[in-house]
Amino acid sequence: MSYNGNMKTRELLRKLKQFGVIVIAGRGKGGHVRLVFQGRKSVLPTHGGKDIDPVFVKTVCKQLGINPEKIL
Repeated sequence: MSYNGNMKTRELLRKLKQFGVIVIAGRGKGGHVRLVFQGRKSVLPTHGGKDIDPVFVKTVCKQLGINPEKIL
């Protein structure tokens, strides 16, 4: 895997949307968005412009049933 840890939440959301992931925002107080893909669900924090840990990206992809190599 060639991921160097410089991916922002906004960039990850853009890539997930290309796969057909549905992003549900506005539930609760904010700070997180809900992701739905083929009946599978996950949650992604949207706390500013911080970099996302590659292990967390893998976890979200695994929860959604997406190969992380295609995202990263």
